[in-house]
Amino acid sequence: MIARMRQALLAFSAAVALFGQGVVRADGGCRQAYELPFPLYGEVLVREADGRLSGYAYDLVAELARRSQCSLSVTDVPAARLQAMRKQGEIALLPFSAERAPAPGYRFIATDSVVHDMLVNVQRAPQPLTVDAVIADKRLVFGRVRGIQYGAEIDALFNQLGPTRVDESSSIDDLLRKLAAGRIDAALQSPLAYHRKLNALKSMARIEVLEYAGAPPQVVGWTLLSPPLDPQDAQLLGRSIQGMYEDGTTTKILARYIGEAKAKRARLPRRARESAP
Repeated sequence: MIARMRQALLAFSAAVALFGQGVVRADGGCRQAYELPFPLYGEVLVREADGRLSGYAYDLVAELARRSQCSLSVTDVPAARLQAMRKQGEIALLPFSAERAPAPGYRFIATDSVVHDMLVNVQRAPQPLTVDAVIADKRLVFGRVRGIQYGAEIDALFNQLGPTRVDESSSIDDLLRKLAAGRIDAALQSPLAYHRKLNALKSMARIEVLEYAGAPPQVVGWTLLSPPLDPQDAQLLGRSIQGMYEDGTTTKILARYIGEAKAKRARLPRRARESAP
């Protein structure tokens, strides 16, 4: 009995250590182990001061590993690098992902909808401050993060503004620093991207947050790609993801970061979730 308890304690301690390093081990479910690359992006994925990874996407992966008994690890990569890895067929599984066009071996399980707000540094902004006035003012420059998918409508707005009014940043932190310093004037971002640092931003500059109705909520969820995902593993992971959605676990995890009311609004109705391929 004592020996078994020692073995259990050692296993638990090892799991805790791996979890803190961005690795979630739950061997026994999948035929292979998988590494999930993801960019550091607001509260979606965070690198804490002690080096640990945390955030909404990280918590989703941890819960998926627990349910599926698969060995999954999370590593941070720049958003632009993530897009290149995807084109090269190096990604098997991706959380908090936007839907793509159907393709062989591709599966998308939608779980949430994401709204975008307009963040404005009011130093040069027109008064009264409105979304339309900011867009119309040809002096103002918008920021975006290279490699991040904003949705067709927001991409169309960036194209309409033209290259002289759109500045690209390598990360969300870089974009927010530019906004606070007045190097850009506005940005369209989801609450998960900016909420964690909003108070710090407002302490450096007068930043206003405007509701943006120029684009419908962006549908996000899990992308599964076979290959490199083993077909049997894809079925197991898909069932586990569906279970997380059905019993409300996905919404509960999101509520840790944006609050219960906003998380419930972000949850997709069943018919919308099933409309995805």
